[in-house]
Amino acid sequence: MSMRLLLSVTGALFSVACASAPPYQGVAAPELFEIAQGAFDVGDYEEAQEAFDRFLISFPSNDRAPEARMLLAEAYFSDEQYITALSEYRRFLNRFPDHASAPDAALGMCRSSAALSPNVQRDQSYTAEAENVCSNVAVDYPGTRAADEARETAGQMRHKLAQKLHEIADYYFRRKFYDSAIIYWEMIEEQYADTELAPAALLGIMQAYEEIGYDDLVEEARQKILDVYPDSEEARGLGSNASALAAPSGGVR
Repeated sequence: MSMRLLLSVTGALFSVACASAPPYQGVAAPELFEIAQGAFDVGDYEEAQEAFDRFLISFPSNDRAPEARMLLAEAYFSDEQYITALSEYRRFLNRFPDHASAPDAALGMCRSSAALSPNVQRDQSYTAEAENVCSNVAVDYPGTRAADEARETAGQMRHKLAQKLHEIADYYFRRKFYDSAIIYWEMIEEQYADTELAPAALLGIMQAYEEIGYDDLVEEARQKILDVYPDSEEARGLGSNASALAAPSGGVR
């Protein structure tokens, strides 16, 4: 083999080896962290994810590993990769449960779950999961900013779940499937009595009973609205006359 050919082959093999080498290989921990942090700060989340991931693989016991793990989760969240962000926040909590950033990681799980919640017309499995995750954060980190925000987000998720049931009930009511409508409104009354849709559900039940002809149950539902939700729009609409019906939020009439 000629020297020129040998040098050409050697150069090609070196290029292949460099191309297949892991990114940031050989970069020291302080420099690699700074690269990742710099990318995150300027919004280059793809590079930040790659650099933080390499940092954690190469230096898992480094003193800044918890910070890198948290920023990796934040990079995925900022990049709207919410499923991956949720996984990374959970990984942080599993590995560093007593870290000072644990409440923020838990809140990140709540935010990521809530971000996955779709509009109310679609399946609400992600919404139910978000309500559960956020409620747990509120319980697990009492007295923190994370708990306050998580509690508020859980309430928003509960309202959306109740709204989904209300829309299903309204669908059945409009098609005169009154028994089916009552079932879904009763689910709101039983499971989401703390939401503003609870009195609307009771009013829907009352209207359905009126359509069926159950006068005693109409009066029972009307009185319950006045007793339990006296300040609600539904109660004000009812007044003292059983026939003074106003449409629930979202409308059944």
